Amino acid sequence: MRAGQTGEGIFGDMKIQLLPSNVSYPFELQSLSTFLINDTIAIDGGSLGFSLDLEKQRLVHTVIVTHSHSDHTASLPVFIADAFPFLTEPVYIYSTRQTIRCLREHVFNDEVWPDFHQIKLLNGKGAGLHYVEIEPETPIEADNLRITPVWVNHTVPTIGLAIEDAHSAVIFTSDTYHTEDVWKLANRMDRLKAVFVDVSYPNERLDLAEDSKHFTPAALKIELNKLHRRVPIFAVHLKSHFRKKVAEELRDLNCAEIHVAEIGRKYLF
Repeated sequence: MRAGQTGEGIFGDMKIQLLPSNVSYPFELQSLSTFLINDTIAIDGGSLGFSLDLEKQRLVHTVIVTHSHSDHTASLPVFIADAFPFLTEPVYIYSTRQTIRCLREHVFNDEVWPDFHQIKLLNGKGAGLHYVEIEPETPIEADNLRITPVWVNHTVPTIGLAIEDAHSAVIFTSDTYHTEDVWKLANRMDRLKAVFVDVSYPNERLDLAEDSKHFTPAALKIELNKLHRRVPIFAVHLKSHFRKKVAEELRDLNCAEIHVAEIGRKYLF
């Protein structure tokens, strides 16, 4: 099946979906970030708690949190609370030491939200939430996928990710400005099929992009010189007020590999 094709997956396909941020019009805006991988793994929890119906939420038992910013964690507490009565095993949150500390101290702290790390499952088999600390450059295995985190260049400690199965590899930069390790990792991957990359602001707001550590289309064009493979590049994290302008500037790059990721679409690789 062709990379980027929509539809339901067959055995061997990696299915990736950028979940919606809005549950009503306009659906195409993305103020929050969650990717769903093969229906069972979420990358970040920005919109996870309200963008899936309850049956689909129950399939998700692994959440990889790239960093602590609210647009990547906002609905994670709601997701865990809604899923909790139906859990037979914990929700596993994988992240770096720094991000786990933020979640413990500022989110699941029994003040902002219950500490599900201390609340026992209804079947008595452990707590509802389990943290797993991961290290950059050290792969982990989850749901038959190999996941490799690397540091990227953002305002707080942030990881990009390579997700691999037996046939494909896909890179997620998460939020970043000019960086190195994620491209080095991508260049080592013979099965690389796509890159999902942060492009938040239009070129005219380069000052804001630099200060907040995000790409503009012009900055992305420079950055892609570090990628030595020709694969589809899907721009994500377009700020809502600038989405139309960023999309126009990406088209103006006249690069056939660059696309704006379609929110809600199921990509198969």
